[in-house]
Amino acid sequence: MINNKQQSGFTAVELLITLFIAAAFLVTGYQLYTVIIKDSGNTRAQARAANVAYDYIRRYSPTASNPCNASTPVNNTPISVSGLQSVTVTVTYTCPYSSTPTITDVDVIVKYNTPQQSVEYETYVNK
Repeated sequence: MINNKQQSGFTAVELLITLFIAAAFLVTGYQLYTVIIKDSGNTRAQARAANVAYDYIRRYSPTASNPCNASTPVNNTPISVSGLQSVTVTVTYTCPYSSTPTITDVDVIVKYNTPQQSVEYETYVNK
């Protein structure tokens, strides 16, 4: 007589393999979560700095002179921005075309955080 019993459930090796795979998924999920959190913080900081740069472009574009007069009305001026550290703003007027003295290039650079990052906005004004 042959005894054919079938075992139900996992063997010890199958259980260990399943636990190893589950642990690998948990570690991968945690790493993905930390990357997403870090990137979203960087994106939020960049958006705040971009809003400041855009505000300065809007504020200083109408004051460009005719004819163009190269100058730096704001030079590494520290400002306070919620959620950012060590923020400085620089606004420069340059004359990109000597043949067309009515065109002024308005450039705004916002530097922020440590390590230092920057956002730059630029526009041309023709008066």
